[in-house]
Amino acid sequence: MDHRELLSPEASVLLLALNPGGRAKLDSAVEDPRLDWGRLFWLAEREKATPVLWSALRELPPRRVPAEASRRMEQLAAISDFRMLRLEQLLIEALSILAEQKIDAVLLKGAALCATVYGSFAARPMYDVDLLLRAEDAETAWEALRRFGWRHDEGECPREFYQAHHHLPPLDDPAGTGLAIELHTSLGAGIARLSVQEIIDRSKPVEIGGARAFVPAVEHQVLHLCTHFAWSHMLRSSAWRSLRDLRQLVADAGLVDWDAVLAVAAEARAESSCYWTFRIARALTAVSIPDRVLAELAPRKSEIGLAKLERHYLAGLFAFGPVRCPSNRLSRALWTAGMAPRQSGHGRLRPWSRDEEYPVLTGPSTPTSLRSRFRRRLRAVSAWGNYLRFLLAPATVERRSTNNQTNSFTHRSTRS
Repeated sequence: MDHRELLSPEASVLLLALNPGGRAKLDSAVEDPRLDWGRLFWLAEREKATPVLWSALRELPPRRVPAEASRRMEQLAAISDFRMLRLEQLLIEALSILAEQKIDAVLLKGAALCATVYGSFAARPMYDVDLLLRAEDAETAWEALRRFGWRHDEGECPREFYQAHHHLPPLDDPAGTGLAIELHTSLGAGIARLSVQEIIDRSKPVEIGGARAFVPAVEHQVLHLCTHFAWSHMLRSSAWRSLRDLRQLVADAGLVDWDAVLAVAAEARAESSCYWTFRIARALTAVSIPDRVLAELAPRKSEIGLAKLERHYLAGLFAFGPVRCPSNRLSRALWTAGMAPRQSGHGRLRPWSRDEEYPVLTGPSTPTSLRSRFRRRLRAVSAWGNYLRFLLAPATVERRSTNNQTNSFTHRSTRS
């Protein structure tokens, strides 16, 4: 099965940009008459993919990319590079401030990858830096950064909301650039049982601009990547950068110890997060996940059931998809079916629990006419019908490969 039917032309271009050897396919993809360059720019910015996309597009013949689109992409990539230089400088300053307080910080997510597999901050754009601290050090560190000018927006990020959260309220760049730093005391709600002390103890020292920090063990980085994507983002956003980060970790020969990944996934009760992240990565990119790893992590469901859930998840990864789930309630139900949070030890906790505890306040709704409400209902019924037909369409379940280092499904997309 070709997964391109589940993706918009813009998402297809972004995925093709991940593959340095995919120029011919990218060349063809940008000529798709359905491609909307404005949407592509928006999606690239949302996924923090602009520099990678521009690097791939500028290798194509000039006639393939409209001149105005080239100028706009080059501008956005330059802005991204500038912001990342600023963020690296802010991180160095923050680490120096924490060092004066004798507080060690572990880099998480993008910052850890910049310091290791990417080799530079410009190569992995982000809007904030996440640092993991011991719980007893977090408040001291937060106040120390505040004294040096880092800003806390109480209106946007009230302290009350973060009292039981896995990180303290974000602190904004004193220069008002929109960049921020978050001080974490755990890896997040999607990890039921994993000792923060173990993560800290097994981290390795790195140096960034003369400042000392630490990065988690690779298996902890993989685990955090998977839970952040599959649990926190519910397999619905940050897909491109999550797939790219996983691909980068795996591509570094010998870097990932899969037995260690399986062990920490079981310890953290995060097997389903890892399973779906790995399965989606293998469906859409050339990342090599051993068959035995997926087999050990797989939920107790039939392959037909897993294929239907995969179809739903893939259709919702990016904006502007050809088919979209018409109901937030259905989307949550299908996420729960695949992730099995109760069986994984999370009880009644769900990613949306905090949203319901602190709902976004909106103004009074505008009255609508009976005719408008009727038309809206008709559109909803039509959307439901289209989506159910899409979801329940017959699917061929194909055999797994016997090669542990290749894709487990012969229908893997050629995009990477």
